[in-house]
Amino acid sequence: MPKRKGKGGEDSPPKPNTAFKIKLRGKDNAPLSVQDLVQGLYEIAQRLLRYKDYRVKWVTLYLTMIDEHGNEVKINKTGEWTLYPYKSAADEHGA
Repeated sequence: MPKRKGKGGEDSPPKPNTAFKIKLRGKDNAPLSVQDLVQGLYEIAQRLLRYKDYRVKWVTLYLTMIDEHGNEVKINKTGEWTLYPYKSAADEHGA
């Protein structure tokens, strides 16, 4: 097993990857419409509800978007969004 340098320079074994991978694909690997993507993300969210007692450390979702000719496109200049789920005052205070 390869070793890596930890804090202070000592060797430490790599941590096992505990990330849960979710794949969302179109039928026969055809590109998804945005509507199909939204529907698939909704289904993922519904399936995850059974694990509501856990927390998610982070999520990174990569989308390769294409135009009608199959050419890759960016939907904004930076190529990314960072979203923070909204919490109401009632949620914050347990009401």
